[in-house]
Amino acid sequence: MTPSEERDFAEFVQAHGDRLLRFARLLVPDAAEAEDVLQTALLRLTRHWSRHLASPEAYVRATLVNLAKDRSRRSYLVPVPVQTDPDLSNAGPDHAEAIVARAHLDQILAALPPRQRVAVVLRVIEGLSEAETAAIIGCSPGTVKSNLARGLLKVRTALKSSLASVEETAS
Repeated sequence: MTPSEERDFAEFVQAHGDRLLRFARLLVPDAAEAEDVLQTALLRLTRHWSRHLASPEAYVRATLVNLAKDRSRRSYLVPVPVQTDPDLSNAGPDHAEAIVARAHLDQILAALPPRQRVAVVLRVIEGLSEAETAAIIGCSPGTVKSNLARGLLKVRTALKSSLASVEETAS
């Protein structure tokens, strides 16, 4: 990499790093693993940076999806502990509800199968179209639709059961 390419890459990471980390965090429930996955994706981007990709952010997203799929395949072979407790050391008392909501979202997403989780994250949270999601996942738009429908059904069911349990404890 030339010095100007390094500067451009650093500017890209500074401009998009937080958003890409949030995206990785949605795909990979473990925070440390999400950071590792993002670092791997950015490392892979550096190999292609001199080609002046049309959309480096799209390249990193696709790489993150592929790395998350690889991680989920490995998780069936070796159990990977997932910490669902939020990191309370960085949050103040004003963020308590956000931390609880985020931990609950992480639990719900972690319970989804990998393809459904990716479809829900890309379509609902990231707001990508079916065609864009299909291109990133590497499947047809119909597969995206079915994975999204199944994933959202499981999310709704989980939210309804948690709402019911909150109402029971409040009574």
